[in-house]
Amino acid sequence: MFKEFKEFAFKGNVLDLAVAVVMGAAFNKIVTSLVTYIIMPLIGLIFGTVDFAKNWSMFGIKYGLFIQSIIDFLIVAFALFLFVKVANTMMKKEEVEEEPEENTILLTEIRDLLQKQNNPSDQ
Repeated sequence: MFKEFKEFAFKGNVLDLAVAVVMGAAFNKIVTSLVTYIIMPLIGLIFGTVDFAKNWSMFGIKYGLFIQSIIDFLIVAFALFLFVKVANTMMKKEEVEEEPEENTILLTEIRDLLQKQNNPSDQ
């Protein structure tokens, strides 16, 4: 049972997932800081209050914090979209680069087989 667990825990997928979770948490801190300290103060200046997220409330409901959370989400979603798009583009380029080598090998094998069929005396 320990051997199976060890194989599971150290497979590439599990390690990749662990790295992704740690990187996601670090990225979340960066985005939260960007929104809290740069974007929201700029929006607050536009609307006439410096502390947009905390001062916008009605009847004890702090909808400014909710708006800030929505902005956080949109920035994270957009950044992840860009990251995935760039990663997919890079992976497609690698696949295209690998394909000609495979085709060359296959075409060489087909050529050799055809030569053998056309010249049986050379065998």
